[in-house]
Amino acid sequence: MSSQVNGRPTGPGGTVKDREIAAEQRYVDTAYARLEEMRADAQAMIREGYRQSLAGTKSSLVDRDAMVHQAALRVQALDVADDGLVFGRLDLASREVRYIGRVGVRTSEHDSLVIDWRAPAAEDFYRATPEDPRGVVRRRVLHSRGHTVVDLEDDLLDPEASDGMTVVGDGAFLASLARTREGAMRDIVATIQREQDEVIRAPADGTVLVRGAPGTGKTAVALHRVAYLLFRHRRRFGSRGVLVVGPNRRFTAYIERVLPSLGEGSATLRSLGDLVDGATATVHDTPRLARAKGAEAMVTVLRRAVADHAPGAPEELRVVFKGVVVALDRTRLDRIRNEVHRRSRGSVNAARGRAAEMLLDALWHRFGEVGGPEAAEAEEGAEAGLWNAILAADGLASLDEEPARGSGGGNGDPKRAQFDARVREQRAFTDFLVAWWPLRRPLDVLRSLGDPARLRRAAGRDLDRADVEPLAASWTDGAPLSYQDVALLDEIDALLGSPPRPSRRRRAPSEDDPFVVDGVNILTGEEVVDETWEPEMQELTTSIERLERSRRVDDGVVEERPEYAHLVVDEAQDLSPMQWRMLGRRGRQASWTIVEDPAQSAWEDLAAARRAMEAALGGERPASRGRRRGRKAPPPRARHEYELTTNYRNSTEIAAVSARVLARALPDAKPARAVRASGIEPVVRVVPETGLGSAARAAVEELLGQVEGTIGLIVPLSLEESGGQASLFDGPATAWDAADRDRLGAGLPERVQVLDVLEAKGLEFDAAVIVAPETVAAQSPRGLRVLYVAVSRATQRLTVLTADPQWRDALITG
Repeated sequence: MSSQVNGRPTGPGGTVKDREIAAEQRYVDTAYARLEEMRADAQAMIREGYRQSLAGTKSSLVDRDAMVHQAALRVQALDVADDGLVFGRLDLASREVRYIGRVGVRTSEHDSLVIDWRAPAAEDFYRATPEDPRGVVRRRVLHSRGHTVVDLEDDLLDPEASDGMTVVGDGAFLASLARTREGAMRDIVATIQREQDEVIRAPADGTVLVRGAPGTGKTAVALHRVAYLLFRHRRRFGSRGVLVVGPNRRFTAYIERVLPSLGEGSATLRSLGDLVDGATATVHDTPRLARAKGAEAMVTVLRRAVADHAPGAPEELRVVFKGVVVALDRTRLDRIRNEVHRRSRGSVNAARGRAAEMLLDALWHRFGEVGGPEAAEAEEGAEAGLWNAILAADGLASLDEEPARGSGGGNGDPKRAQFDARVREQRAFTDFLVAWWPLRRPLDVLRSLGDPARLRRAAGRDLDRADVEPLAASWTDGAPLSYQDVALLDEIDALLGSPPRPSRRRRAPSEDDPFVVDGVNILTGEEVVDETWEPEMQELTTSIERLERSRRVDDGVVEERPEYAHLVVDEAQDLSPMQWRMLGRRGRQASWTIVEDPAQSAWEDLAAARRAMEAALGGERPASRGRRRGRKAPPPRARHEYELTTNYRNSTEIAAVSARVLARALPDAKPARAVRASGIEPVVRVVPETGLGSAARAAVEELLGQVEGTIGLIVPLSLEESGGQASLFDGPATAWDAADRDRLGAGLPERVQVLDVLEAKGLEFDAAVIVAPETVAAQSPRGLRVLYVAVSRATQRLTVLTADPQWRDALITG
């Protein structure tokens, strides 16, 4: 039999709990002493690496870099483990005791002191249950502050085998649910549940798809899976990197401390708004604009935009050859441009040389159409006859025929070769080519669509005509970039391709080349290397260093778009087809972890998004008019699907409110099961429409005295087109814009965040105030689903302010 104690006195030695804490403290002190020795060994390895480099040979420098790099990584991992090194203990039926911690610690004789939580030997700490104890009698969770054990909680899993074992506390899991939230997500390494651990340790190959309602721990599980994969498959995932993608920058800031706290700082963390270097999204589109921008039809629209006449490009090309003016008008130029684009899809910026050749072909053809060869021959004959007469009068021989310059060109035709050489030398041709086929940036192309006439040409029949003017307005110069715009920039970048790489072939000195201006060949766009160039030593970089550079989006170094070994996509149910295409380019050979809840989806065309997701994951490919018949699609990758069913975030009282909203949005959906009751009922108040702002401030100030942690003040989206909505403050209706939110948050403590319903996705707060649920529900066809997300953000207290009495009844009674 075991004895359950909750801190009761047992004599002069203090409570049983105090004695248990003291015993654990002694073991933890031993583990920390050994950790310090391991840290000293790693520092010594760094010093030894630098000492070896004194040999002065190239191999010694390589050895130094390798040794110092590995030792520095080891020091970093040991430093991270310094806070809360040991957090768990397993007492097994075999009488073996295992301590679980953030990193593995062994004695100098290689005996285990602490087992890394990701190791197979630690799996029972997360998988054992009373129904399936897996040989575990007692599971103990240690709570530490720094190096000091301050509390512990026990779970007795096999009472029959306990044999008088002491059990302290009410259980670590339930104790963790009621803790106060901070401004950032913390790791859950000490309280991972069995269903969560199955996801974390799922196979590394293929795709892991995790579904779950709000509060089931999907995000935390995905992040711990990253730490697990990097631990178990370091060579595979560490070399090419792991990319974690969240819905917005507020969300990525919220989760950014989790992986470093687990000893993994190598993963790249990005939001959908900053995946493209040099571009940062700051706003969300209205639902109507987001629907248009995110649809796969935008691929065709952008392809037409890239192939269209560049802004400011000349509309006529005129050159002179042997006195004959040869001109190409806009119609002929457009045909040439379309043909070059057809042949250069994905490498438009590198196709200037091809464009020059096709222009020369058209000019030569036009030269023949206007009778140029005959006129040129007549002019040459007259000129040659005049000179021959002069020479004959002086008794000299006649002129030989002028040799053709560049006789190797023009398909062996010396006249064509001469024509090409003379035209290429003309400033009119080179200036025209630079202006007509400029090296374009993705943002330049997108901004050009701020011209409604240009957008209409690109739209064809693929856009609703009513959307053209609003779309053009969103892309004018100075307009902020939206989250959907970033995906469009990535699509344009894929269409344009990279500029041509520098050529290392020996060639004539650039100062003698009329086509080279400031070291760039204006015909091809290539950087020109002079014939005096000689190979020189360059810094050797590793894949890790290139991966680090890819994280520094503002370092001024142009790199290829990075591709990763593993991608984690959170809030995947909200991604548009264009955003899936953007992610797919970064994980063509990657394995994936997808986190989603279809019930929360704010994207309207779920079927189109699903097709785009399958294409990105390497499964079913969407139909394409350009695909060759008979070409087999690649076999689908392995897929492992999991569903999390327990709500660890919300109290049962708050979960009941969110379940009522879910029933309105999706009557057949089943909410997750909440496991914690707080006894605090949510508050739903009806306030005047013009007093929502003051009521929201009052509600927040009331909650400041009731909770110690974070408070979220969640308002509707900022929509300029939603007339008739409730106003935040007394006076005319507002658009819930940034100024309104600044006014709401003015003077409030930092632990209060004012944000709209989309920014709240994935976050959690101790208390939340939801303003105008009726407005949120009416702002888009998926408004009820967005509201469902908002009301599920709070862990302890929920306040809802509405101007509609029917919404009060709906939230309280359903």
